[in-house]
Amino acid sequence: MDFRSLCRLPLLLLCRHRGLAALLMLEVAIGFLLLYLAWQAQASWRHALELPSGIDEAALLAVPPMGRAGEAIDVPALTRALRKLPGVQAAIATNQVPYERNSWNAAVGDRLPVGRERIASVYMGGPALPDTLGLRLSAGRSLRAAEEEIMDPRARSGTELPALITRTLAEQLYYGQSAVGRSIKGLPRPIRVVGVVERLPLPLGSLGNASPGAAMLLPLRPADASWAYLLIRTDPRQREAVARRVHAFLVARYPERAVATPLRVDQMRRQALHAENRWRWTTLACAAGWWLLTLLSLGVAGHLWVQQSAPRISLHRAVGATARQIRLAVRWEHFLIVLAGIVLGALAARGLFHRLPAPWTAEPASPGWLLGAALLILAASQLAATWPARRASDVAPERVTRRPWVRL
Repeated sequence: MDFRSLCRLPLLLLCRHRGLAALLMLEVAIGFLLLYLAWQAQASWRHALELPSGIDEAALLAVPPMGRAGEAIDVPALTRALRKLPGVQAAIATNQVPYERNSWNAAVGDRLPVGRERIASVYMGGPALPDTLGLRLSAGRSLRAAEEEIMDPRARSGTELPALITRTLAEQLYYGQSAVGRSIKGLPRPIRVVGVVERLPLPLGSLGNASPGAAMLLPLRPADASWAYLLIRTDPRQREAVARRVHAFLVARYPERAVATPLRVDQMRRQALHAENRWRWTTLACAAGWWLLTLLSLGVAGHLWVQQSAPRISLHRAVGATARQIRLAVRWEHFLIVLAGIVLGALAARGLFHRLPAPWTAEPASPGWLLGAALLILAASQLAATWPARRASDVAPERVTRRPWVRL
């Protein structure tokens, strides 16, 4: 019996179980779509991690507020003492830090009345805040030391405050025009834009409140460091040692207060991407669970086909088919089903995902990824076909009879 005649066996089996074969192809296609979605979620996660943030995250440490357990903490005295510690390049007190859960927001606009459609996150850490964060100017100038003021909600002054704003906020307020020298309305005091920075990450608490990427920096600084964040700049290679020194210094200086361990801003960024991370693990878990079910279905379906086709397999064995040829026929049948499902899933992925909103939107995968995913799926399906193939090869030639419904 030659190989060409043996290859008719899987085609005959498929014809006898068209409905089940179609369901298996659909199951494989859905599994391919889930793999495609999991790949997109992983790519989006990496893209979010590698996207330039505009600040030197690796060089920054943040100390959460120590609480109002005693008298007010003088900010200049504390920051001067922190700068004297080995490895500390800069230390300031600010009302908020990027990626943290607190947020200070304000509705802003270029004219009154100001609506709620444009909300900016407001940073107040003094003129040293831009340099401490490592911000890069794209227009205008930075804040000057002579412009520093102490935050006082009771103060009433009609003088303008200089401000740095992000490029995103500048485009929202003055699209197609230069924002430097323009005024911003909405805050208790008038604001004059003196410079534009490329980008500045928002606190986690601003997400969903402030417009994405819209932030401004004012030369105001906290008067009391007990409720403010301490932002410390150091060499990335000395972060751990500097964090220990800062923590030990604060504990010794303020024993009555709860002093938290300094946080690494780059790790805070990873924690702030919890939505992307949750979506990544959700798609991976769904894809893994679906493929476990799919491989089990392929194995059970193959066993069912072997059991129902045992007389025909026995007749093929009786006319000369070897056990190896029978195993090859069963594996070939699984290969055809899975290959058809892969092609169907690939076509659906190319024509479906780009029409869906985020986070379902998927970028076209590279040919290398498509080939790798197809080979992985085919290899897993062949593993699932091992048990049915062995059962088929164990069918004895003596099982066949002369009953009329037993035919090639």
